[in-house]
Amino acid sequence: MKRSQNSELAKRINHAYVLLNNEEPQSQVVEALMELYGVSQIQAYRYVQQAKANNGKIAIPEDSVVFTVKLPPSLINQVKKFARLKGISISKVVRTALEEFLAKKNHGKKGEAS
Repeated sequence: MKRSQNSELAKRINHAYVLLNNEEPQSQVVEALMELYGVSQIQAYRYVQQAKANNGKIAIPEDSVVFTVKLPPSLINQVKKFARLKGISISKVVRTALEEFLAKKNHGKKGEAS
């Protein structure tokens, strides 16, 4: 089974929250989520638990897409080593570095390119 992206997960949790706030019984909410998203009862129950824990809707993060660039092997090795040392993904290292670089170029406007 394919894992959902963070944005899809947030949408599912938000949907569970809406159903719970419509005062539908938890069992019916779980069944509705199972049918709508094709997930197991356990996974649907997790969505419900996360919706309850959030006490409100959660922000839906922007989807990520694959973006291929050519980099020198020495830079790639440095990025991989840094990611391993920090215990984060290579994508997270590159994303953070680009956001910080662009924020400096845009005078502190993080996430906006000129």
